[in-house]
Amino acid sequence: MGHFVELILELLFGLAKDTPDKKPEIEYTDHFIVKHPRKKTLARICASFIIVAVFSFLWIFIKDETRYLFAILVSLGIILFALSLFAFSFKCDIDDTKISRSYFWLFQKKIKWQDILCVRVVEQTNEKSLIIALYNQVGKCVIDFNTDMENAWYIVKMAEQKELELKNEKDLTLKQLAHL
Repeated sequence: MGHFVELILELLFGLAKDTPDKKPEIEYTDHFIVKHPRKKTLARICASFIIVAVFSFLWIFIKDETRYLFAILVSLGIILFALSLFAFSFKCDIDDTKISRSYFWLFQKKIKWQDILCVRVVEQTNEKSLIIALYNQVGKCVIDFNTDMENAWYIVKMAEQKELELKNEKDLTLKQLAHL
């Protein structure tokens, strides 16, 4: 049973390692799409759906005090399922003039590259992926990406091509990440 739980947690959250991602040697491209890896996201959707189904089934047939625990686990599974669907629908279309982000193929936001002042690459201790955050003229974070997303490093390459200020930082809090 312990191995089953470990496998489920590994599928849902992945493994964190001590060495962060390094920027690969990539060629500049003027158009690309940044999104979450499809296979990993689909595995999370399936795993969370299985968790919800199993504990819903157990909730129906078990009548003791543990029934409330199953209800809590079902609600947590539903939250994981919703977040996985959210990640699956995320798509960011980037070209040399704009960044166009969409969720669920409906909610769109466009940011012009000329409005971007700075790009931060933030490393967190004991985390594998780095955070790439883009800031507007007033120093507010307008969008951020993780390097475990597909094509995320092309954002840094495009920022270098556009001669934007690049900052490499380490261990920032969410409040520090929100503003320059």
